[in-house]
Amino acid sequence: MRRSRHTDDEIAFLLKEAEQGIAVAAICASANVSLGTFYRWRRRLGGLPPAAVARLRQIEEENGRLRAEVAKLTQGTRRRLDAEVGERRAVPPASWNSMERQPRLVHRGGDVAVGRFAFVRTTH
Repeated sequence: MRRSRHTDDEIAFLLKEAEQGIAVAAICASANVSLGTFYRWRRRLGGLPPAAVARLRQIEEENGRLRAEVAKLTQGTRRRLDAEVGERRAVPPASWNSMERQPRLVHRGGDVAVGRFAFVRTTH
């Protein structure tokens, strides 16, 4: 996203002028912004005191850093999982080579609890 030509403090000042009764069209003309931009600013920062605008800026910066960290961690996790899957695929299980039929696992009342809700089932 493109960086704004106006700081949050300037935007807060323009919004405060609008609250004081100055025409929005005149404010937009003096700041060289469109009406849509002004109303987007008002939706984002309307009613906030200058200290809250500064705090909002800090929170947005922290949010950006945290998103970058999460993306980095997710990418590392994906790499590890891909490596593990690659290792598993490299060595086929012994059951692939044998023609014996494996015993069928029974979901309810059987000796083995498998499937999506295996943690709920109990074995007898």
